[in-house]
Amino acid sequence: MQEYQGKPCMVCGRIFEAQDDIVSCPECGTPYHRDCWKQNGCCINQALHESGESWLHQRHDEMIKEKSEQKKQEEQEQAEDRERGDGVRLINGEMYDGVRLTAMDPCCGMDPEEVMDGAKLREVAEFVQTNRFYYLPLFRLMKRTGKKTSFNLTSLICPQFWFASRKMWGLAVLALLVETILTLPAAILSMNEATGVELPWVDVSTALFQGIYQFSWIAVVLLSVLWGMFSNYFYYRFTVKRISSIKKSVDTEEEMHRELQRVGGTSFLNVVLMLGMQFVLTRVVLFLLVLIR
Repeated sequence: MQEYQGKPCMVCGRIFEAQDDIVSCPECGTPYHRDCWKQNGCCINQALHESGESWLHQRHDEMIKEKSEQKKQEEQEQAEDRERGDGVRLINGEMYDGVRLTAMDPCCGMDPEEVMDGAKLREVAEFVQTNRFYYLPLFRLMKRTGKKTSFNLTSLICPQFWFASRKMWGLAVLALLVETILTLPAAILSMNEATGVELPWVDVSTALFQGIYQFSWIAVVLLSVLWGMFSNYFYYRFTVKRISSIKKSVDTEEEMHRELQRVGGTSFLNVVLMLGMQFVLTRVVLFLLVLIR
């Protein structure tokens, strides 16, 4: 068993190896060679019996600390290699220090106990669920350096749908409303050109309207760039705040796990709902424009 390897038997003092026949005390979990257990007849780890603690629990804490130290050492070596110009050069080298993409490790080789603004990295991994290999290193870099900007192509093109997919409904609705308002001059112009409908309170041929129309498109482009640059940071802040809120509402680790799975991840249904909201809102705006002519 992996947790026993490298630790000594308390009876004979020999280090446990993978091929050893190992048994453990049913009360405290202290491991022994089977022959040593038979020879001694009972557990000799009286300190654990008196404290009521578990050997496996203590060993688990030790393994977490060992893994954390190992990751820090790897990151330090990678940073030193990068400074010397050795090793593989990555565009975001600092972001991927200590990261290993493996299906067996949901934390991508990083320290699962590292704290990000009150949330442990393993909790963030459970919350993010999809595309962890991108978001976990990015969130860690944001936490360590204070970096706020990154590039999100999906949010650049259609921010309301990306926010909705990540269950960030506040920003999703805000992005939808702002986009609807900024594209209103374009909607008026399109309605005039396609159907010949003219609004008595708007003359699309005037320089004023043309100026507003051009300004609105510039604003749409600039806002899209801002969404694309800051959406990942908004998602980072949303993630740690949601995890903090969940911690206050649950009592056990099992409840925490279930809640992270439920409220985190992505939702295709949310994208469909946002598509319906955008369709209805667009039709309502066009109806009101015609109604008040």
